[in-house]
Amino acid sequence: MGWTDEIKAKEDETLLQHTENALKVFRSLREAYPEAPSVCSVDSFFEHLFYAIFLHDLGKAAPGFQLQLASGKHWYRHEILSASFINSLDYPEEYKKAICLAVVSHHKYLDELVEKNATYIPGSPGKLRYMENMQEIRKNIHYIENMFEELERLSEEYLGYNPLRHHLPAPEEMVDPFTYCIKDYKDMMYDDQITLYHGIYGILLKGFLMACDHLASAGKYEIRKAIKELSEVYNFPRLRDIQIRASVLKGDGLLVSPTGSGKTEASLFWTANNQNANQGRRIFYLLPYTASINALYKRLTDDFSSCGDDLVGLLHGKASYFIYKSLSENEQAGYREKKETVRNIQSVTKKIYRPYKVMTPFQILKAFFRTKGYETQLSEMCSGLFIMDEIHAYDPHTTALILNTLETLQNKFNANFFIMSATLPAFLMDMFKSRLKIGEENIIRMSAEELKKFTRHRVNILSGGIEDNINAIYRDMEEEKRVMIVCNTVKTAQNIYRRLEGKAMEPCLLHGALVLKGREQVEEKLKYADLLVGTQAVEVSLDIDFDVLYSEPAPVDALLQRFGRINRKGSKGICPVYVFEEGSKNDRYIYDQAVVCRTMKALRGVSTLEESLIQSLVDQVYNGGYSTGEQKEFDRVDRHFNRLLGELIPFDHNRDIGEDFYGLFKSIEVIPEKFRTEYEEAIEEKKYFEAMGYVVNVSSRRYAMLARENRIDKASDGMPVILCNYDDGLGLLIDQETDNFL
Repeated sequence: MGWTDEIKAKEDETLLQHTENALKVFRSLREAYPEAPSVCSVDSFFEHLFYAIFLHDLGKAAPGFQLQLASGKHWYRHEILSASFINSLDYPEEYKKAICLAVVSHHKYLDELVEKNATYIPGSPGKLRYMENMQEIRKNIHYIENMFEELERLSEEYLGYNPLRHHLPAPEEMVDPFTYCIKDYKDMMYDDQITLYHGIYGILLKGFLMACDHLASAGKYEIRKAIKELSEVYNFPRLRDIQIRASVLKGDGLLVSPTGSGKTEASLFWTANNQNANQGRRIFYLLPYTASINALYKRLTDDFSSCGDDLVGLLHGKASYFIYKSLSENEQAGYREKKETVRNIQSVTKKIYRPYKVMTPFQILKAFFRTKGYETQLSEMCSGLFIMDEIHAYDPHTTALILNTLETLQNKFNANFFIMSATLPAFLMDMFKSRLKIGEENIIRMSAEELKKFTRHRVNILSGGIEDNINAIYRDMEEEKRVMIVCNTVKTAQNIYRRLEGKAMEPCLLHGALVLKGREQVEEKLKYADLLVGTQAVEVSLDIDFDVLYSEPAPVDALLQRFGRINRKGSKGICPVYVFEEGSKNDRYIYDQAVVCRTMKALRGVSTLEESLIQSLVDQVYNGGYSTGEQKEFDRVDRHFNRLLGELIPFDHNRDIGEDFYGLFKSIEVIPEKFRTEYEEAIEEKKYFEAMGYVVNVSSRRYAMLARENRIDKASDGMPVILCNYDDGLGLLIDQETDNFL
């Protein structure tokens, strides 16, 4: 057995093999991210990263680690010993300390390492343990010597040249990383003495090191690049004007255009025109709703299938479940096999591998709240191309978070943005233009001539509420029209559905109080439904096309989304959409009633809804911008989050900040009592994706109310169980308690 086989990095991989595999990823990342040195202002950045990869696992040469591999018994932190070789590099101290910090923290953050292993804390066993293990690694010093003899070959092969910045360290050159750089790093943070490696340089160094390590461990040695010739994927006979203009736009842009006008393709053409020479810039397509994200992921996966596998990733809270369900069409595979496939798919998606990712903005925000792995997430976004779709859909709190995040990505990470909406109020457009420095020449709007082709609806305002107009709905159903009714609350939708379901051949009810399994069953039936009663859940990314709409009053942008589900492709001429003057008493909890009143006033002057009128309608409703309360919330978040972004440092995370991120979500997952047994059986059998099918979300406000009423219990795994009735057709009946109190 030769020296290369003596020391293992993993049970089935030698240390030299793993190091080379990580360097293969490095070579691919270097090609994809040529902008990284200028972004972090360190010309020799990739040299430093190369050496960090070479050093990162040297500590595994210690006999104790080799025994750990064989026995599974915990030994010590190999990365502490790896970082001790930092004096083998001939760089200025600032660079050496940065490399040392990246190596020592590539598995655990500094605060975790200090807590258990610090050598400078009086009375701590850390110093003795470190010295004992440093003596131990010297038993295999011949292996270290052989590794250093490989450096010339490795640098020529993977870096492209030999930097001549290394030498085999003498025993007296070995350093304790805690006293060499960790203590000083943390002390300087507290004293606001920020160095180069407290910023973007340190973030990229650690982030790319972790990416190389993790991808090599996953057996992925070369990251995928973006599609070079998108025109071959979208080989249209002719492009629309907005697509032509997007395809030649350089830098940041903003597009306002109707639903169904080809915005998605326009944005992808923009990414192709803003790629680097190696097609390496990562593309992030951000949408506000899970349904929209799932639909786009499936569409892009199909569209790009001829260009190879592994191009598109999906990231949101229930992405694993969605992918699992798509795999379930293959009845040949068992649960465990599909579970492992999903785990592998999502493990790779979370790494820097796939060039296209479809996700919520919250997946981007996570990194700025310094949750686990944030350096790798931020590194992936370096020089990223971000498509922000449906930008109008966010509340002021989330809009402030997004805007600050985009500014940071633009100013510190060389990112570019293409922002899109069908209904963007002028005040929001001005805000994004000003803060992101988007010039008027980079604003794309559909021409008046093309807008005329998208006129599809005739607006009718009906006096009274939905109950007052039930006979008109009956008449349309009797005439065999496909009728869609949109209510503002789940309770109203359930009541109307009860009234009408017996008069339809294929009735459907869709709202947010259905468990995942129930929602999937409804969505599968939508294609054939002649009656759809729903809530805001019908507004986004459903492939449906009805003949007539009846809607409760809502803000203009919400109504326009509802209108878009009627005569979707414009093939039916001009179709009627009816809006009731009155909603239900609980609408005030859903929408700002002042905005709803302005919307109804604006719509009363409209008959045929020409697309050229929509922008003026939206601006009429939102002429004053945010309400006083909304503006106050926006300003508060804008101020505080901007301060947090100033603390964006590598190597150390802040648990409190991470918890703040999870506090952003305004709903809580629960299990209806009806499905407690099925859920617990699935958990016991470790069929977690099957268990997820019984989940439904309730608002934090509703959850707190139910908790006060003692209507929240816990499943065997601690998951909240809501003690309310659940009807398979109607969904969660929040006002009806179950009799099964434990």
